[in-house]
Amino acid sequence: MAMNAGSVRIQAAINMTPMIDVLLVLLIIFMAIAPVRSAGLDVAVPRSSTDRPRAERENPVVLEIAGDGSFLLNSEAVARSSLRGRLIAVFERRGDRVLFVKGAAGLDFAVVAAAIDTAHGVNIDRVALMPR
Repeated sequence: MAMNAGSVRIQAAINMTPMIDVLLVLLIIFMAIAPVRSAGLDVAVPRSSTDRPRAERENPVVLEIAGDGSFLLNSEAVARSSLRGRLIAVFERRGDRVLFVKGAAGLDFAVVAAAIDTAHGVNIDRVALMPR
């Protein structure tokens, strides 16, 4: 409470110093107990070229499905009945088991789905659909 010496009138004013002190103490407490999260990216450190010899990159395997339902496996014609055997032969020596499927415009999706089912039947890990 503040008083003016020349007047008998009493003037009430709030003392802000204790409130600010309490506020700062609470701020410090909440900062101390807040969990510290590291917000960063997981990165893989590049290896030097002397660590191990670089393996040659294998060409991707592309299965093209024409508008009439015929198959081309890496630009070689494959009959629908022998697609399973050709996929097994191609992927038996490959490290990455990824098949890219490219369908013609206007092709019925049932044909593409049957090719994808055949690919999963021969344990191909990933099947990627290519845009037209």
